[in-house]
Amino acid sequence: MYVITGATSRTGSQIARKLLQQGKSVRVIGRSAARLQALVDLGAHACVADPTDPFALTQAFDGASAAWVMLQPNYVIDSPDFRAFQDRVIAALSTAINASSIKHVVTLSSWGAGLAAGNGPVAGLHGLETMLASHSDLHVLNLRAGYFMENTLPFVNSIRDEGKVLSPLRGDLQMPFIATEDVAQAGADHLLALDFVGQQVIELHGAEDLSLHDITRQIGVAIGRPDLPFQQIDQAAFAQSLRAAGASDNIIGLMTEVVDGINSGLIRTEQARSAQSTGSVRFEDFLRDVLLPKLSQLPAGDSDDGQGS
Repeated sequence: MYVITGATSRTGSQIARKLLQQGKSVRVIGRSAARLQALVDLGAHACVADPTDPFALTQAFDGASAAWVMLQPNYVIDSPDFRAFQDRVIAALSTAINASSIKHVVTLSSWGAGLAAGNGPVAGLHGLETMLASHSDLHVLNLRAGYFMENTLPFVNSIRDEGKVLSPLRGDLQMPFIATEDVAQAGADHLLALDFVGQQVIELHGAEDLSLHDITRQIGVAIGRPDLPFQQIDQAAFAQSLRAAGASDNIIGLMTEVVDGINSGLIRTEQARSAQSTGSVRFEDFLRDVLLPKLSQLPAGDSDDGQGS
């Protein structure tokens, strides 16, 4: 029996589907029975549990031999203390694992998770890896994913509203862009093979390293605006945009810290790119399949809107 936490997330749902397609017994965990139903229709067993509830998670993990483990995939935008929330999830997972027969765990982690501080919410993933390492009889594979392509989705709004790509990240910084599809494939492959022992880390670099200048150029060509500009916004403007979206001061602090960590190079890949860490989904694929449908309503042709520095 496989257990999938965060089964309604992009990665969790894809992994559950891949395991079910191989005829495996799968128990999916989520907060909503309705959102789990699509996986139940495919043959999964559903368990509704809050991620901070150790009793519910212990029941969900009962009888399982391997698990996909992840923290809350999205920020709780108005959380007064998101790191404390992450720590409660980690403690609940630890209790459930300790009471279970699980021997293999694959985790969704992140580049920068080797750092205990200075990495914003990624510090929670450091805590998750540390907790799992404390279970000495557990075989753990931490998949440290690079920069998700899905993080470019807000560019649709800035292109529509400002006529440019806006980001607090440096435009010239090469980053390991990766699609959730590649993360899910890696997670499913290792869960099926159970090809890891002890405590291991694999960084997932995605298909290629790209800068936001590269990303902007590809988007511009695709929408008929080859001169589409990129602008790095300062931390004050970034914080204000988060505040306008309803973010708490705690979330704003964590987000600005992770941006600083990436821009400064504190958060960086530590393993050399390899065949194992290189995905198949290129940004041009993501642009075609995901971003362009959202950008298709934008007016064609070059735009002079917001060309200022």
